[in-house]
Amino acid sequence: MLAPFNANASHMARHAILAHSVAFLAACIGASCTTPTTPQGTIPAAKEPPPALVKWDDLPIELKKASVPPYSAISYCAVRASSQGSDAEAVKADLAACLSADLLATQGTFLLCHLAASGLQGKAYAEQRRKCLIQSGAKPG
Repeated sequence: MLAPFNANASHMARHAILAHSVAFLAACIGASCTTPTTPQGTIPAAKEPPPALVKWDDLPIELKKASVPPYSAISYCAVRASSQGSDAEAVKADLAACLSADLLATQGTFLLCHLAASGLQGKAYAEQRRKCLIQSGAKPG
């Protein structure tokens, strides 16, 4: 015969599991934050160079194809840029800014931000992509 359900015991078991999980997580975090040591001293951390920042125009063709803005965003940006008048440089600069082609970011960031905005169209896509790129560390270029 099964023992009757004891809500208090169930609550205590969940509390114990949570406490052990928190302790395990704290131990893992603490272990990863300490500098390893040897009898000779501390082990220097390996320093990797940061990923290269590139303009969207300089992406490999495969990444360009995978992160091309939707037609509605290109169309919105073209109309917006044309409002700059007859100054070709101003039109070009506004179009680049609208499509975030004026920013330097990592290759992965361009793809990530395209995917993050992919459910949007036109102005909303262009604004969300730019916001994502800047929040992800893109720099004016």
